[in-house]
Amino acid sequence: MILRAPMRLIKEGVLAGEVTMRQVRMKQGSRVTYRRFTARTGMDAQNIEAWCGQGEINQWGWRATSVCMILTPDGRATLATPPLDLGSWWSVTAIAPTSAGERVDRVEILPVETPTPIDLELVLDRIRSGEVKLRRRLAGPDVTGERRVFPRIGDAERPRLPDGVATYVYDGLELRLTPDGDAKTVSIASSRVAPPLDASFAEEGGFARKMETLTAPAEELKPTDFVIGGVRFDPTALVVDSAPQGPRGVIARGVMNHALTGRVTQDIEMGSMLNARIPAGTVAHQVEIFRELALGGRTTRFWCAPVSALTVFGRQNDQLTCFRRAGDGYEGVWPNQGRSWLATTDQSATPVLRRAEALHIEESQTDLIGPMEVRVEIQRIVRDLITVRIFARRDEQDALVMTVTRLIENGQAVIPMWSHRLVLTVADGMAKATLTADGDGEGLSSIGVYPS
Repeated sequence: MILRAPMRLIKEGVLAGEVTMRQVRMKQGSRVTYRRFTARTGMDAQNIEAWCGQGEINQWGWRATSVCMILTPDGRATLATPPLDLGSWWSVTAIAPTSAGERVDRVEILPVETPTPIDLELVLDRIRSGEVKLRRRLAGPDVTGERRVFPRIGDAERPRLPDGVATYVYDGLELRLTPDGDAKTVSIASSRVAPPLDASFAEEGGFARKMETLTAPAEELKPTDFVIGGVRFDPTALVVDSAPQGPRGVIARGVMNHALTGRVTQDIEMGSMLNARIPAGTVAHQVEIFRELALGGRTTRFWCAPVSALTVFGRQNDQLTCFRRAGDGYEGVWPNQGRSWLATTDQSATPVLRRAEALHIEESQTDLIGPMEVRVEIQRIVRDLITVRIFARRDEQDALVMTVTRLIENGQAVIPMWSHRLVLTVADGMAKATLTADGDGEGLSSIGVYPS
């Protein structure tokens, strides 16, 4: 052990009552700490505020685990657990909600009389000819409170000076580390080289403050009326087939345009070793995805365009990549589904290290790619549920845009389309469609599911 320094959580309390959801719970009196999980990449959709603490999960019996009570905008809460059950309740770095749609009543957080004991520890890792490597970790109680855990928070590699000594400064205190002859241990001398942190910063938690990176919430985007994915959906363009249809039957179709297209005005450089770029003059299209998340619905919007990059087969100019805000620039992903002329998801299973400082795209008042045929097709009818899929078709290719499942009540299911409603009358495993111009403003984006 090189150094041990006492730390404290920035904001801590105990639950005034029990909170339970599905197979996860936190009991009254459980210790909790305030956390803010910040969206760090384009694949993350939102910032999350939560109280994380000592909890339990029912997996063949109740066992201790970390649980977070996410604060949702509706004034209630949903529960989440870490995807990897490592560390402890005060060191959770990522969470996965147990249910995106389910809510429970929030529980009041009461103040604590004594803070949770947490230390910063600096430990010798190894000694090399040119450096001394130190391991930094935090030490605190595990989720049961019965033993201590040591989450690692990074390494510090300190170069050895000509006399063989390495130095490390913490809180104005310089540590001089002199390796022994066998390079297995070090002797330590210390001297004050700067004043320690003032009292006001110490009250905020000192070094432990780095565990809470508070940033401004992500921009809130409202869904655009008559837009699903990259399609400007026009109910008036639909031609309805009034004959009863079963699975795979098309109940309506019509020709529609892209939601928004634009042209790249100057080369967009990716800054990668493969010389990836979007050349000036390239046509891009915008895609808008609405998903139900832990904090409620969230809309993301991004631009998609073919990227030109070097590959083992030479330069390829058709690598469709979608870009959206990520920090002070834009992050690119390869969408799992869609076509070169229409991306239909914001999900990507393939990591791609493409970033752009700015997107030089001039929006167009006309569709620069061209219209596509949109059709509504029955996927299945099961008991009291009917599922339809919305496809776009162009250049003899289909792209799945959205899936919609609706409850059949009194022999009918209704699909809202903003200004219109598509009414499906179901009997004997068949559905007959009728389009009515009496919509109440609710649209497909609030009820449909986008591809993953």
